[in-house]
Amino acid sequence: MDKKSKCFNRLRLKSKQSGIYRKLFALYSWLLGYDIKYYTQIGDNFEIFHGARGTVINPNTIIGNNVSVRQNTTIGAKGFLDSEKCPCIEDNVTIGPNICIIGDITIGHDSVIGAGAVVVKDVPPYSVVAGNPARVIRSLKS
Repeated sequence: MDKKSKCFNRLRLKSKQSGIYRKLFALYSWLLGYDIKYYTQIGDNFEIFHGARGTVINPNTIIGNNVSVRQNTTIGAKGFLDSEKCPCIEDNVTIGPNICIIGDITIGHDSVIGAGAVVVKDVPPYSVVAGNPARVIRSLKS
């Protein structure tokens, strides 16, 4: 895990306990150019690559363990309200750059989302998806 991801994870966890860490977390996210709230449900070993510029994650999104995200990724609701249903990303998912994952959908565990994909439907476990709209192009099950 790179240094920025380690710092992000430490600050996010500490910001749940103390106001000063919340302010540091907000400053850190502003400096790096992403919008992820400290109270977003994110599992262990969450990684953000390439400084996370342009990455936006709705606070109602649920992200599992060992998930990696590249730059310019949007994960959130279909509408404008934060209260709308958001994606659930299961464990061991790799999310490429320039991706939109939108709506009340589930990204199955051990899946890969290819660069530039627009994901609006559920992704089965062990899948590689790509395209606009995203579709399964390969299964990772042997």
